[in-house]
Amino acid sequence: MIERSVELVVQAPVARVYELWSDFENLSRWMRFVDRVTLDPDRPGYSRWRFGIDPLFVEWTARITRMIPLRLVAWESVSGLPNRGQIDFFPVDQSCRLKLTLAVAAPGGVVGAVVEQVGLGRWLDENIRADLVQFGKLVEESMSRDL
Repeated sequence: MIERSVELVVQAPVARVYELWSDFENLSRWMRFVDRVTLDPDRPGYSRWRFGIDPLFVEWTARITRMIPLRLVAWESVSGLPNRGQIDFFPVDQSCRLKLTLAVAAPGGVVGAVVEQVGLGRWLDENIRADLVQFGKLVEESMSRDL
């Protein structure tokens, strides 16, 4: 597995940042390659993920391994594409510093071949930073609408 961490300060209170992040079915709004996340109504803490671009998708089922409200959310896949991650929320004055850590195994098949050509480490670096920046913008825009 390749692991990467990215940090970002969002100009919003921790409670607002945590609220928006922990709405997992909304992650596709700001994570470019997440096609959808579906919560499992029969198993709290489990979700089904579809990731990629048409027609190249990989899927997995994930479970929350640790959740401390307003502090952190950690997860791992239990089937499909092997991955795990954690997001930490740190209050900084009236803002929130996020630290997102992801570990991913290269997918197989055509998707894996494409990612291998690009380089999984470089791809993760570029994309998790861009997605986190996009998330920060959405949070900050939501704050300005609430005023």
